[in-house]
Amino acid sequence: MRFKYLRYLAFALGGLSTVVASGALYLKVSFDGPRLAAELTHFAKQRYQRTLRFEGPPQLAMFPRLELRLPGATLSGRNGDGEFLGVEHAAVGVRLMPLLAGRVVVDRIDADGLRLALWRGKDGKLNAADLFAAPPADTPVDFDVDRLGIVRGALNWIDDTSGRHFALSDIALDTDRLARQADGKLKLNARLTQIAPATDARLELAGSYDIDAGADHRARKLHLTASGALAGRPDVDVELDVAELVLGADAPPQLNDLDLQISGRSGDGGRIELRASAPELVLASGGAQAASAEASLRLDDNGQTRQLKLRLTGLHGQGSGLAAKALATEVDWNTAAGRLTGKLDTPARWQNDTRTLDLPTLAGKLNFAPRRAGTPVKIAVQAGGRLDFGRDSAAGKLDLRADDSRIQGSWSLSRLASPSLGFDLDVDRLDLDRYLGDGAGRKPKADDGAAPLDLSALTGADLDGVLRIASLKAGGLRLERLRLPLSLHGGKLVSAGHSLGLYGGTLDGALSLAVDGKSLSYRGYLQNANLAPLLHDASGRETFAGSLNFFVDVSTAGATPDALRRGIDGLARLRIRNAVLRGIDATAALKDWRLPLQSRQPARRPARNAETTALGELAASFQIADGVARSTDLQSRSPTLGVNGSAEIDLPTRRLDALTRLMLLTLPAGPDGALLAGLRGVAVPIRVKATPEATEWRLEPGAAMPAATRPAAPPPAPKKPVAKPPRPAPKPVPKPVAIPAPVPAETAE
Repeated sequence: MRFKYLRYLAFALGGLSTVVASGALYLKVSFDGPRLAAELTHFAKQRYQRTLRFEGPPQLAMFPRLELRLPGATLSGRNGDGEFLGVEHAAVGVRLMPLLAGRVVVDRIDADGLRLALWRGKDGKLNAADLFAAPPADTPVDFDVDRLGIVRGALNWIDDTSGRHFALSDIALDTDRLARQADGKLKLNARLTQIAPATDARLELAGSYDIDAGADHRARKLHLTASGALAGRPDVDVELDVAELVLGADAPPQLNDLDLQISGRSGDGGRIELRASAPELVLASGGAQAASAEASLRLDDNGQTRQLKLRLTGLHGQGSGLAAKALATEVDWNTAAGRLTGKLDTPARWQNDTRTLDLPTLAGKLNFAPRRAGTPVKIAVQAGGRLDFGRDSAAGKLDLRADDSRIQGSWSLSRLASPSLGFDLDVDRLDLDRYLGDGAGRKPKADDGAAPLDLSALTGADLDGVLRIASLKAGGLRLERLRLPLSLHGGKLVSAGHSLGLYGGTLDGALSLAVDGKSLSYRGYLQNANLAPLLHDASGRETFAGSLNFFVDVSTAGATPDALRRGIDGLARLRIRNAVLRGIDATAALKDWRLPLQSRQPARRPARNAETTALGELAASFQIADGVARSTDLQSRSPTLGVNGSAEIDLPTRRLDALTRLMLLTLPAGPDGALLAGLRGVAVPIRVKATPEATEWRLEPGAAMPAATRPAAPPPAPKKPVAKPPRPAPKPVPKPVAIPAPVPAETAE
């Protein structure tokens, strides 16, 4: 009996197979490809006002599955405007039994060379909006796709509302089942390109989905990666993870447990990393909404780590943009000068139409810890700014207070992708020695000059601005009315036309520092500076007093401070009016050296702080080579003394070696005048040895003065002409008296 039922079942299955085969054969025989193409073209024209063109007739294939094979085809935009969609060839699988019943159930789609052009106009309308309308309920087409596969696809997106334009090419898409209720996995690979900002990256997307026409659609465990050039920066890696994406019919899209990580290289070769996360982000029509979100920025370069942490609260839509109740920032930023830490808070507003971010009241406190042994400083910050991503620029104002210093001014960025900073700042007073641990009293360490120069802060950025400081203390010196224009481009820092007040005088100069080659040049002119307090604050010693005029034009190059000092070349000139030399009384020294002078023996005299010598006007010019300044025209003259000679200064060690001739021009009053009478007009050779710690004068009777410094011998006095006695005027010769001729005798008679 059991086998009887099995026999009936076999007969039924056989009959069904016969019917299916007959139906399939009927479809194959009755299928009319040209007619189907014509009907589809007519349908697209009548319903959507679009033009559908086929490069050939569709074909029906029976094996390995029942599918409709489409040749190359294009679908125009609405009213025949351009190409909206195109494909090189495609295959659409359908199910046989529903087809025999008059319904089309699509169960598989494969497309090769699919092209899609999406465009959103300034009115916000999408060029595919009409195709997204739900089909009539009686449409005999049903989608229950087991697989959707696309290879060599391309998508072009143009958004006139935002000015965005990007393209996806080499699209490879593979999905599982797609139906009114279905779940499965998807995988997408593509190439993303964009002209501005320059973008060329590979994209990969993987995840799972759950489709439910009667409820919310969901995507889970989405993982997106991008690698390549993004936003104008090369070698960028992006990873985005979303635990769940919810697409509701009557609710905006919602992302749960979002985690974004972006990493790449900074302009100077360092590593930069940006992370952002949000437990819940709603993409509402009025803008994104989130109760909270966090982000961090980390920059590693040259062995230094810099970090910013941000926390956003109360994010909501406002008009055409977004607003956040508070943006809290934690700063941990390492620089060559020291470490900056602290917290800043501000509300934030984002305008989507103009693509601007406003940070109106950035307030908080920062702490700066100098890298050297300096005093930490607390900085109160009041600032604000606007970032304009549409114009790729930013600008704002700031007001900083630290101890008794206040900094006010404005800043700007002409480019965001490659920062170009502009600034105009005013400082009332600033004590750099207090914060950096420098000054006249700090003794340099033995290895200070051997440490390599770190000029990394001057690379990878452009800068133009002016800094004005009313009162500045730096390196022990007190400066006033400093005006410092700065320009940094291509790793070259230039300060042309800076000026400042220095101990009653003025300094004008120009500086140029190039990172490439670590070269430095400076040209400056100091006028009418009070020399005594200048030397005291710079070195702690007052070796000279007077009114200083000084000109310098030097250049150097080197990888360390020592190399820079030893590579100085150039020239310098100085003139000191009313010069007073401290540490020696020349008249007293000559009195003590009378016996050594008579026996032509050397003698020494250490510096004595209570003694001074008035030199009148002192002048010298220097030729500088390899860090050594040499002068052969050192000279001074006062009513009492005359000095001339040569000098050599080793700039790296700050050692002086000078050989001079001291001449007593007039005798002092009193008994000392009689003692020094024999030295009047005599050139006494004196060598001066000086270091930063001490000065010593030496009598060197046998020292030979360089020829270039010997005073020229006075020319011989012209001989007085001998007056010749005047030649006596010749006496007038008296005229001869005429003598009468004798009368002849005959006549006389």
